[in-house]
Amino acid sequence: MTEDQAEALMNAAAAALALPVAPESRPGVIANLRLAARMAALVEDKTLDVHQEPAPVFRP
Repeated sequence: MTEDQAEALMNAAAAALALPVAPESRPGVIANLRLAARMAALVEDKTLDVHQEPAPVFRP
């Protein structure tokens, strides 16, 4: 996700939720959206074998 895409997402989500984002918070919100997108990409890139299913409970 580019910075412009993250900013557009932040603006759209804030408008949809009627949530004001303070100017000093905008860089942090954008950085967190970009980080969340990178983490999501890691999960999306993992393929499960036909016999594998997600566990209903996480046990480390």
